[in-house]
Amino acid sequence: MKIGLMPGTPAAEMRELGFEAEQMFYGWNRQDDAGDPTAEAITDELRPGKLALAAMTVHIDLVGPQGVIQADVDRAIRLVGRTAALKGLSGDNARPILIWHPSGYPEAPGVSDSAVFKGLCAAMRSICTAADRQNVDIAVELTRGGSVGSAEGFLRIKDQVASPALKVCLDAANIVPDRTPLERCVRMLAPDIVIAHGKDSHFGANGEVAGYGPIGSGKLDYATYMHCLRDMCNVPYFILEYYQTREEMLRARDIVMQLL
Repeated sequence: MKIGLMPGTPAAEMRELGFEAEQMFYGWNRQDDAGDPTAEAITDELRPGKLALAAMTVHIDLVGPQGVIQADVDRAIRLVGRTAALKGLSGDNARPILIWHPSGYPEAPGVSDSAVFKGLCAAMRSICTAADRQNVDIAVELTRGGSVGSAEGFLRIKDQVASPALKVCLDAANIVPDRTPLERCVRMLAPDIVIAHGKDSHFGANGEVAGYGPIGSGKLDYATYMHCLRDMCNVPYFILEYYQTREEMLRARDIVMQLL
């Protein structure tokens, strides 16, 4: 397992500091493609450090209170094709990865939880059909406030979609300990985890997560997290996030490297 970063640090400096990959992003929460980087821009971003493209990411709803948002699904399918065209940049990944980061769980008067679930399954079925045809993995980033909020929730969708392209982007701080215990979570999802994230979580007096920060700033059991990823999964890239300063980034790097 190699470590990488989100955008922001010059690629040549990333390589000097021991990072080997970068996760990049398409335009956030929009149904058109105008905010997306071109293939040339993505290549130019990675080239100075000879970095691998760990994954491309899209933040989009896919479902609303009454089910599928077709324009979101159509956009995701277009991005599958654009991600497939980046295959040569994917480094140690078996296939290019498109991470879907769900927005918040649909909330509105009259929301139908059944329609939300059925919509998620229909959306992912369409997206994964395109992804499997073009040799791309769709990695769902589980988020406690999102439409896929737990290991169990992902597996319910997986049972309905039944596609080899449907995978997991695991960020343990997003879902444990309030959803599924850490070791059990990784064990349940291990065959499907293709990329992992690293940040830390902070808790309020009521025991609920109050916020996030860089690795080493909170309460997540990183010794267990890294042990489980290393011993149960085949994850090429572990991406650090939520660092605000160089010092936070390097501290997070050192914690992870000591546990690999």
